[in-house]
Amino acid sequence: MRTIKNNLLNRVSSRISAQFDNRLIGITAALISALGYGSGAIVSKHVITNYTGPVTATAFSLLFGAILVFALFYKDLMFDFRSSPSKAWIPVIFTGISASIGVTFWFLSMVKLPLVMSAPIVGAYPLVSIILAWVFIRRLDRITWKTLSGALLVITGITLISIG
Repeated sequence: MRTIKNNLLNRVSSRISAQFDNRLIGITAALISALGYGSGAIVSKHVITNYTGPVTATAFSLLFGAILVFALFYKDLMFDFRSSPSKAWIPVIFTGISASIGVTFWFLSMVKLPLVMSAPIVGAYPLVSIILAWVFIRRLDRITWKTLSGALLVITGITLISIG
């Protein structure tokens, strides 16, 4: 009986530990992402204001980003490329096109708006993600009252920044 109890406690404790590790990794990745997007916005605004247009800046930023990702994750990329079915690449291609459109129009918005106004509006993309997730992938992601409340706070914040 004691062995069963110890085994059960070990399993529960390892699952909690794994979830905590995953959350910590996820939060760290999100913070690094915010740092990358935030610093990239400052540099992008400077570049498109002083040196080149938004479309050229988009092309080169995506090119150099692709080179960096390829250099850092070459083995993972090759494994995924070999092991994924060809039909899986259709949504990947769509994702790349969507991201490129997003970056291009973000840079275009920075030409016409101050960065402190453009960035929060572009930062509303999670609202679009929530709506699209609800429409297309309800079985994968749950939309809760907390999610909707957070979305409402985002909309309120963007509105206050835009009129302020």
